[in-house]
Amino acid sequence: MLRKFLFILAQLWAFVTIPIVFLLVAAPVTTLLIPFPVRYRLMGVGPTWKIFSRWTLHFGCWAKVYARDERAPEFKTYPPKGLYIANHQSFMDIPLVLTQFQVPPIMKKEVLYIPIIGLMAWAGGAMIVSRRKRNSRKKVFIQARRRLVEQGFAVQYYPEGTRNRFSDSPKAYGDIKVTLIHLAFEGNVPVIPVSIYGTRDVLSKRGFINPGKQVGIYCQNALNPADYPDATSFAKAAWAKVQEGHAQLKVQLES
Repeated sequence: MLRKFLFILAQLWAFVTIPIVFLLVAAPVTTLLIPFPVRYRLMGVGPTWKIFSRWTLHFGCWAKVYARDERAPEFKTYPPKGLYIANHQSFMDIPLVLTQFQVPPIMKKEVLYIPIIGLMAWAGGAMIVSRRKRNSRKKVFIQARRRLVEQGFAVQYYPEGTRNRFSDSPKAYGDIKVTLIHLAFEGNVPVIPVSIYGTRDVLSKRGFINPGKQVGIYCQNALNPADYPDATSFAKAAWAKVQEGHAQLKVQLES
């Protein structure tokens, strides 16, 4: 009986405090910065999203967050650069990622339909794609190439496409989308592998918060295209780093 009461209390706490902090911290700043270019928008949006995301995980979901960041100093400064790739487990990947770095992602169109969140995602520089429409995918590819190669600006995406619903582990290399990693190789853009662990347990399939769960994120040092003979070798090495990082997180956080 006590456990059920505490579970209900955790849901009420999460569904009240998270929207309040979002509306008081992230939404006002992001809205004010909408008229500015993405590069300048992120200067204000980034810190506020970081505050909101940390609150969401630590105090909204009562999650225990482990973070390991091995990026070189030049990848921790503003403006962000490089192509960030990560495995995808849950909607909760987004706040976990934002606690460590604020890089405009490639995001599916359905997110735009989420009240307020959709507007904030667009305002934060997210590139919206309709995965069922070839023209939409082509448009986002051109936009990502412009940011990565021409502007030297960072992009983040999940090569698995949709989140992995059937396994905790990252998908096999043959099941991921490598087009942008090949683009990074051709444009001599470094790739930063990121491994995510445990987020699928924070939010249930019915949308309830499971308090007290352990989550982890591991940002590894960037891979340089010049160190690899071809785009395929580069893509395989980058994804192998994501898989290895996930395995390390699993051993460390489950022990």
